[in-house]
Amino acid sequence: MTDTHIQLRDQSFTGDIDVDGKQFIRCKLKDVRLHYAGGTLPTFENCEVEGLVWVFRDAALRTIQLLQAQNYEGAAQEMIDAMFKPGTIYVE
Repeated sequence: MTDTHIQLRDQSFTGDIDVDGKQFIRCKLKDVRLHYAGGTLPTFENCEVEGLVWVFRDAALRTIQLLQAQNYEGAAQEMIDAMFKPGTIYVE
């Protein structure tokens, strides 16, 4: 997977937005549902955000479901805590 982005600058958004592979720069996002399917990570630089909901689909949803299942079982709480510790970065 390449790390290329579609740049969106100084725009306003509402409603449903697919964010895979997009770079939002100085954008305004109000009452948005950001849809992420597990593609190239979106980036947000100097954006104003109000009323945000994340919607995960496809590979992204399956990853969330895996983490939820592990957490539900209690078998991986340490792993999940370590995974989201500030400064932790995972790469392919």
